[in-house]
Amino acid sequence: MTKGPFSNLDKRTFKQAVVELLENEYKILGSHKVLKLIAEDIAQLDHKYHHRKKEQALGSLTWVSTSDENDKPSLGQKLEEYKQEVVNLPYITEEDIELKRQKVSKIEHDKIRIERLAKAAKEKGALLTVEELAAILNRSTATISKRIKEYHKENDDILPLKGYMLDMGRGTTHKRKILKLYEEGLQPPDIARKTNHSQQAVDRYIKDYERVKFLVRRGIEPAQIQHMTGRGKSVIEQYIEIIEHYHPDHGNDEEES
Repeated sequence: MTKGPFSNLDKRTFKQAVVELLENEYKILGSHKVLKLIAEDIAQLDHKYHHRKKEQALGSLTWVSTSDENDKPSLGQKLEEYKQEVVNLPYITEEDIELKRQKVSKIEHDKIRIERLAKAAKEKGALLTVEELAAILNRSTATISKRIKEYHKENDDILPLKGYMLDMGRGTTHKRKILKLYEEGLQPPDIARKTNHSQQAVDRYIKDYERVKFLVRRGIEPAQIQHMTGRGKSVIEQYIEIIEHYHPDHGNDEEES
């Protein structure tokens, strides 16, 4: 039987090296389980007293990506005009080895790794793209995009990717998540924190949404709302869809004379 790419990685961890040291160099014999517990304690002490080494842990990947300090891109802005950030990413971790041991599906494993990489990059000041994730994980951009959509359907938070954080492209997943949380009563500061967006961006989406909601209540047609707000057709359609979901009778309200 052909072994998978993760089959021997559990033999190359720091904890396993400690176990082998105790067995081979110190000739400590006995329960292998006890030696593993000792190795676990040593690994925890190592992390506590040498936490900086985590940045350059085995299995990490050094990557150059877009800094999260960039503003929303201007029309025609080139890639080389963005401020860049060099980060160390958790490419392969002990979690990956354990997931493979548990025979977690390739699809679920991909989503876990995508989330881990995207959030680790953001914590270090960088924003990954779909294309970068595809290159790192050796998947097609179509596959990565599909996994990201599945992740957003299954979770309330938004992955901090370049397209979402800098409002690029026509994707509206972030707006939907923000307004969903708003309609569910979450306060704007909490929404900003949960969705990895700035307070200013969250306030802008809510303001636009409330304006569209007011115009819908007045019986204004979508095409006219689009003209009045200066927002695109797809954005107005999505706002109306959210309004109809949370306020099914909203468009039937009549102003009292």
